[in-house]
Parts: sequence; structure tokens; C-alpha cells
Amino acid sequence: MIGKIFGVSLLFLISISTLFPNPVQSESSELLTLRGIIYDKSTSEPLTGATIVLKGTSYYGVTGLDGTFIIRNVPRGEYEMNVSFISYEPFIQNLEVSENTSFDIGLTTVSFTLGTVEVVTTRLANTEASARATERNALNVMSVISAREIEFSPDVTVANVVQRVSGVSLERSSSGDGQHAIVRGMDKRYNYTLVNGIKIPSPDPKNRYVPLDIFPSELLDRLEVTKALTPSMEGDAIGGVMDMKMKDAPDRFLLSFNAGTGYSQLFLDRDFLTFDRNLTALKSPRRINGTAYRATIDDFSIDNLDFEGVRAPLNQTYGLAIGDRFLGGKMGVILAGSYHNTYRGANSLFFETDVDRNTNNPFYDEVQIRSISTQQQRSGVHSKLDYRINNRHKIDLYNAFITLTDIQARHRIDTNLRIGRGQGPGTGRISERDRAMMRTQQIFNTTLQGNHEIINGLGANWSAVYSRATNEEPDLVEVIRRSGTSRNPDGEIIKEIDLLDRDLNRRWVNNSDQDLAGYVNLVYTHSFANIEAEYSAGGMYRHKERTNFYDNYLFRASPIYQEWLGNIFDHSWNLFNTQGTPTDPLNYESYENVLAYYAQIKADISDFQLLGGVRIEETDFGWTSNAPPQTPGRIGSIKYQDILPSIHLKYMPWRNTNVRTSYFRSLSRPNFYEVIPYEINEDDYRERGNPFLQRTTADNFDVRFEYFPSQLDQILVGAFYKVIDDPIESALQISGQAIFLQPNNFGTANNMGVEVDVTKYFRSFGVRAFYNFTDSRITTTKIFRFRDDNGQLTSREELQTRPLQGQSRHISNVSLLYKDQKNKLDVQLAMVYTGRRIISVSPYLDNDIWQRGFTQLDLSVEKGFGKHFRVFVKVNNLLNTPMRADILLPNTFNPEQAPYIDLGENLPVREDFYKINGSIGLKYNL
Repeated sequence: MIGKIFGVSLLFLISISTLFPNPVQSESSELLTLRGIIYDKSTSEPLTGATIVLKGTSYYGVTGLDGTFIIRNVPRGEYEMNVSFISYEPFIQNLEVSENTSFDIGLTTVSFTLGTVEVVTTRLANTEASARATERNALNVMSVISAREIEFSPDVTVANVVQRVSGVSLERSSSGDGQHAIVRGMDKRYNYTLVNGIKIPSPDPKNRYVPLDIFPSELLDRLEVTKALTPSMEGDAIGGVMDMKMKDAPDRFLLSFNAGTGYSQLFLDRDFLTFDRNLTALKSPRRINGTAYRATIDDFSIDNLDFEGVRAPLNQTYGLAIGDRFLGGKMGVILAGSYHNTYRGANSLFFETDVDRNTNNPFYDEVQIRSISTQQQRSGVHSKLDYRINNRHKIDLYNAFITLTDIQARHRIDTNLRIGRGQGPGTGRISERDRAMMRTQQIFNTTLQGNHEIINGLGANWSAVYSRATNEEPDLVEVIRRSGTSRNPDGEIIKEIDLLDRDLNRRWVNNSDQDLAGYVNLVYTHSFANIEAEYSAGGMYRHKERTNFYDNYLFRASPIYQEWLGNIFDHSWNLFNTQGTPTDPLNYESYENVLAYYAQIKADISDFQLLGGVRIEETDFGWTSNAPPQTPGRIGSIKYQDILPSIHLKYMPWRNTNVRTSYFRSLSRPNFYEVIPYEINEDDYRERGNPFLQRTTADNFDVRFEYFPSQLDQILVGAFYKVIDDPIESALQISGQAIFLQPNNFGTANNMGVEVDVTKYFRSFGVRAFYNFTDSRITTTKIFRFRDDNGQLTSREELQTRPLQGQSRHISNVSLLYKDQKNKLDVQLAMVYTGRRIISVSPYLDNDIWQRGFTQLDLSVEKGFGKHFRVFVKVNNLLNTPMRADILLPNTFNPEQAPYIDLGENLPVREDFYKINGSIGLKYNL
């Protein structure tokens, strides 16, 4: 159904574009053709969307993706040609058309003088031409996605946008949305996120990295992904750095608005399961009343455990931006906001596996059928004010508040399979579970920055930053019913019944991560002997405080055995632990102080550009947990210093060619949560912390050849190699009879790869494509179970070499673009392929869980009407691509352990379907 709706919408937009053709006259020997290219005079960048008009006639042209235009069927004669483009001086030229003619016209940015301040409008930083120029001119390896590319893409969050960057793949949430970036095969933990060049704290309760799905993409001017660090950058990234450049104050009045709506196909086929979030207690009794308080059953409501189904809820998205310059252009202001209310979900099949003690082969222990329904309320507001005191001094003030609330209901049916222990195929007890979960993540950042020219050749810039990120997960609760029997006094079964599980847990989690930071940099430029040199030195200091609150209350059914009557309000419980869990290790406080300083030099020597230097980072990290005093690792601290050299060399043998090579050393710090000695049940496994984790360090090497046939076209071919010491991965560990998911350091790993990135435009058509080959190796100890020659059950340790967790050997992306400037029609079809990768590391030999390779196809269409309005259609996951995971089967696996599944070469472990998601809406730009 949803495919038909958006198919009709797409056909309507494309067909209606034919109602606005360019005036065309019949062919004649007197009719001629004018063609040419419009470009920025100072940068030579082609300008897309510039208008060329023959004054007093109906003849006009609009430049295409490559800056070219064509005006056909022009009669001979004399004309006045007017060329215009926003933020550029108009170009006027009288011409006599007597033959087919070509023009190359350069436009100049608008400038004017206000007292002693010269105000110059800069080239549009949000265009694709600007993005390509930034990549070309950078001294290190980086990729840039412009605001125009983001706007016309099918993506509505930064997480989904970043997958369009060469070498980047995504880790998705339980609802199928992109959430975290994996750069060059390096897991999300090895990357960090910036906003306007400033590192921000993470609201994630477990990790340092920032979930990228919290950011609406429409707030961005561009997204920069840096893959090779310089001394002036913070050094804790082995994969890469995502820098979100937010919308800047415009050069003239700006007003834009968009509104959209849509559906998820998933909820046209089944109900959206929900509960009333307003009835959820946001704070636990202990957090409200203090540690000494003893809660009673009356402190807890069960109103939020009343689930209901809703048919096909409607998605809503809104965005607004307004900005202008004041005081004669000295002060610029922009305010932008965004609000998304969307409904996502998944139909999931999960097989819990164990390992046979006799053969070390996996077998099914339990199968879970999950129906996930998630309402996401995403909003963001950001403002920026810049004040140009004079030509030497400028002050910026930036503020942002971003929030994401997930309201998730999950229905789950578990069947205990009892297969693989000599009992043969069969089914065991069945249970049903309904879980209510709500999570609100927020990020606030305020940054005051200054840029100053102290004397000729000597400049300084500084930043003062306050940031705070929070995460609230109130009253996570799951109601469980299990199959059972009713018996008479003689023990005979009377009937099969559903029993309420005797235990009910209610959990509250809250964490905050606060940064106070200061940055200062000095820059001195100097020329000698035909060498242009820039010397930089600077430092930063950050004080971070992170706190975590955890409370879990256990309820026991009263009486213990209660037949499920179909309504939560018909049952009763007793409270088991009246004070909550004040001594749980997950009640902790931690701090981190980072002092960093660097020195670097940039030099232009003939056809070479050199950037080199060294950065030193000193880290003081500590924590205190509320765990009982005898708990190992309850209190801890770590201090260390890292010396991080880097050098980048760019050779320009020809004007349109670069050859780059670089080396940098970097690190990755353990997550705060990981070092706490906690244990907690999560979705798939029981998790445990590791207070003995060490930081990871890496030596990184890059080389890349770049060829730019035009200002927009490019061919990039590169390679990288990384040597990684003490990489951290979450792996399943055995402790007694229990299995835990725990982070650990794993020796030394290597990661290498090749990247190919190609962009080509043909007037109204364009192709963007990349392919990445990545190969990583890490060798770890695994357990192998077997029976010895005497028939005794035993095990031994063996070494296994495998890829790093999250690394795909093959990644590719192809985007096909069509842009008809005259008819204001834009179409983009985007395909992403991600090869298979390990998503869970097993303690047993050859039992790692792999996500299968997959292809996702997305579509975006926009059609303009008049001067200010555009209608858009975005459709995601056109192929209904699922997430599938399995274990690679050994040759000794017995297929009778799973007789109802077509195994092929793998043992399926998980399968999630998300269906198609689509939206349609209206944009207004003034």
C-alpha cells in the first residue's frame, strides 16, 4: 500500500514538471544556441542554479550541476544578457547573436564598506562545489557533504547522512535507523563527534561516542569527516572524526520552513503497540525521597503497563530557519529549529544459542519472536550570533539544544527449544513478555569564540565551552507470562494455563556528562625564500564530570502462582527490596581531566604542501562506585601521557592533481561505564564491566591520489594501514556456569584498506560512487569443547584470527542524480551495500555471530513551484532489506538440530524486518 502511495506521488511530481517547459520555437536557420559556464571568479568553482536571462525576451537558462547552461532557438539580433546568483554581483553584458556562441562568465561576491569594516559575502559554504573545494584544498584526508547534498538526500538524521561518505558504514538501532558510524572498519568507539569544531559529551549511558541519530540533518550547513588527524585536533580517534558544521548566519535575510508527513509500512501491516508515557514515573522513590527511604507498593503505579494497539500512526516533521545581518552587516544572527515525531519498528526473530559440550558446535536453546514499536520525538534548536568588530576582530556565540525521546513497546514470545542435548527436536515452555521503555537523551552546548589579528602575520583564536549531555530511562519494566498447567489434588492435569511470572523488575537509569573546556591557538604566518610558512601552537583543557544513577526494584507476585487473567490490573505483588539498589556498582561518579598542547607548521614549497607537528595529551581519569567496599575495582584512577606526532605531505604535480601521504599516532580511551565493576541484564546477554581496561593506541598511515577533471568531478584512490595496540572489544566471557558480555583488551590488531571515490556530472545528470575494501586481523584465545579419548568432557584454548568487530570487507555506495534546473526537479536514487561483519564475539572457537551483507535502496524527489515552494518525497528501504545474522557452520554440524530451517552454510541467529518508510512534504525558502 505505502509503495503505491509514494509511487503515485513520484509519478505526479515528474509528470507535472512537463507543464512548465522552456519556450521553444520551431527550428530555423535563423535560430542559434548560446551555451557556457558560470563560475565563482575567485575560486573557479562552478555555480549551480545561476540564472541567465536575455532581457526583454522569454529566453533564459539555468546552470546545471556542473555550472553549464544552454539556451536554444535564439533568433539573431542584439540582446542584453543578465546573469544573477544569490550573494554575487549581477553580471550584465550586451551581445550580438549572429552565430552559435559559448561564454565563460565569472561572478564576484558582493562586498561593501561600513566605516572601517569591509563586509565581504563569502562563497556559499553549503554547496557541493564548496564541499569539493574543501576536500581538494585540505592538507589532510577528509570528506565533506554539503547542506545541498544533505537536503536533497533521502536522509533525515545525521546518522543516515554519514553513510554517504566513503569508508563509512552504519550500526543501526533496534528499529532499523542508523545510529553510529563505523569509519574504515573501526568500531564506533574509535571515533568522536564535533559540533563546529568542538567536542561534545555523549548522552549515551555506557559510551563516550555520540549517537548520531539524535541530530536532525536539516540543522547542518555541512558534515566533515576527517580520516587523518593533525596536531591541532584532539587525538582520541583511530577511525575518524565527524564534525557537524551547523547553519551559519546568512549574508542577507533568510527564511525557510518545511513540513512533512508519512507512514511506516510496518504499521500498515500490524498495529503499533504503545502505552501512555505520561503515566510513567520519571524518578524512582529513592531518587525522590533519599537513600534511607523505604518504599511501599503504593509508591508504584501500574498504569503505564496497560498496552494498546494503534493502527498506522502518522509521522510528522517540521523545520524552521530565520536569519539576517544587522548594524549594516556587522552582526549576523541565525535561529533554526527542527521537530520530528516518527514511528518506527521491527518484526524480529532471535535464536539464542549455546555450544554443545561434545562437539563445540552451536545449537538452538531458545527462539524469541519480537514485535518492536518505537515512537521517536526528535527536536533541536540552534542559534548563532557573529559580530565583526572590525577587519581584525570577530566574536561568535553559538548555542544548541538537541533532544531525542524514544518511547518503545516490545512484545516478545519465547519458546524453549531444548535441542542439542541428546533430547532430539522439540519445544519446551513458552512465555510472553511485554516491555515498556522510555529514554530521553539531551545535549546542550554553548560556545563563545574569538578570532583576532594581533599584528600583521600574527593571529589568535580561542573558545570557551560549556556542554552537558543527559540520559533518562525511567521505569523500564517487563511483564512476563509463562505457560503452565492446572492440576487437581491427585496431580492430574486439568488444563493448560498462562501463569504470571513471579518476578517483576522496575528499573530507573539516569546519567549526566558535563564538560567545561577552553581552547587557545596562536598562528604566525611568514614568507621567506619563496616559502609560505604558517606556525601554530596551542592548547586545551577539559574538565569532565560524569554521574550515573541506577535503581532497580524487585516485586514478587502475591500469591506466587497467579493465572494470567488478561489484564495487569487484576494482579498483585509484594515489594521485595524497599530501598532500591543504592549499593549497586552502577551508582557511580567519575571525572576526567585532559590537558593537551601542540605545535605544528604548514609550509608551501613549490608544488609541495607540508603539515607536521606533535601533540601531547595528559589524561587523569578516576571513578568511585557505590559498590560494597570489598568489590574489586570499586574505586580507581588512571593517569597517562600520550605523545602523538603527525605529518602530512601533499604534492601537486599539476593544477588538478594531488598526491597525499600522511602518518599520525592516535588513541582511544575506555568508556566510563566499562571500567565500573557492574553486572546487568540487557536485551540479548548479561553484561559485566572490566575495571582493568587499558587505553588503545594506534599508528596510522595514509596515501591517496586525487584527480579533479573539473570543479565538481573527482577521482580519488587511496589506501590506509593501521597498527592497533590493545584494541577493546565486547566479547562473550565465561565465568563459572554463566556467560557475560564484557569489554576486554585483545593484544595487537592490524587494519588495512583501499578506497575509491568517483564523482561525475553530465549537465543535468550526476553519479557519485565509492567502493572500499577493508581487511583487519586480530588474534585472540578461544575455548574449544570436546570429549577426549577416554570419553571425558574437557576443553582447551586455541588461537583464532578474525576481523575486528564491526568491520565489513566490502562497502560501496552509488547515488544517481538528476537535476532539471528549469523545471525545478531533483531526483536522487541512492544505494548502499555493506558486507558481512562480526556483531558479537563468542568465547568459543568459530562461534562468532556475523551480520550478513545487505543492500539498501533509498529515493528522494523534489519539485519546485514558483520562486519559493518545493514539494518533496523521501522513501527509505525500498527493498525492505532486513538485518540477518548467523553463525558460520562447521562441517561437523548436525542439521537435525534445526530441522525446520533451511540452513545452507550458516546457522541463522537473528532476522529483523523494518519495511519501507516514506514521507511527503512542502518546503518554503525566501
